Amino acid sequence: MNQYLSSASLKSLAKGQLLGKYGTVIGAYLLHFLCLIPIGIGITLFTATDTILGILFYCIVLFLFGLLSGYFIAGEAYIYLKIACNQTPFVSDLFHFFRGDTVKLFQIQAVLTIVDILCSLPSLLLSNHINQSLLSFDVSAAAQGALPVNASLFLIYIILYLAGTIINFYVHSLLFSQVFYLMLDFPEYTAPELLKKSARLMKGSIGRLLYISLSFVPLIILGAFSFGIAFLWILPYMEAVYANFYLDLIRKQSNAAVPGEQAY
Repeated sequence: MNQYLSSASLKSLAKGQLLGKYGTVIGAYLLHFLCLIPIGIGITLFTATDTILGILFYCIVLFLFGLLSGYFIAGEAYIYLKIACNQTPFVSDLFHFFRGDTVKLFQIQAVLTIVDILCSLPSLLLSNHINQSLLSFDVSAAAQGALPVNASLFLIYIILYLAGTIINFYVHSLLFSQVFYLMLDFPEYTAPELLKKSARLMKGSIGRLLYISLSFVPLIILGAFSFGIAFLWILPYMEAVYANFYLDLIRKQSNAAVPGEQAY
């Protein structure tokens, strides 16, 4: 019986595959950062969310930004899939999908971005109400024990925020986590087919991927204490592990496919 590779085995594979390639992957990461971070900062600084109209405009801008970022995320998936397959990556591979099947990627990323926005919208709308309460709060009322925000309302905000974050993580990082790898391996599939096949491929393996993701938490904390410098090595390492996870999944599914059934 074919067994999945352990988390330790996947990490060991990733470490070996990245040797001699850190210059390329760090260069791609920095290029990704330089292309998107100024836009992200601009969205934060110049889009107000203190009105319903402002929130609507913010969601539209966020949707467009999400579509653009998807091309870079998919480009990174291409780089790390090449590394996991022992091929030579190039920094220019980051722009692979800008010259490929842009329509299919647009459709996939549109779905993922809409999910992202829908997950954050309830807490965003409620935070607008909370901010208005804070701005209109009479400081003198604090001496009488009054709270600037209704405690029940704030609790609902926390619940909505956590629920949205969890759902978004489940959809992006678990259920549809394999969609860009599948798009590279199976270009004949349509966008809806790729999303469905990612969900099917992850059936029974969501807990395993969650465990692998949580195992990176100490490294992420370390990266935070290094003022982000360590992320130049940590993030490529994580992405290489995820690419090997996909190959392990696809290999297992292909071996387990019954006669007459198409394997992933």
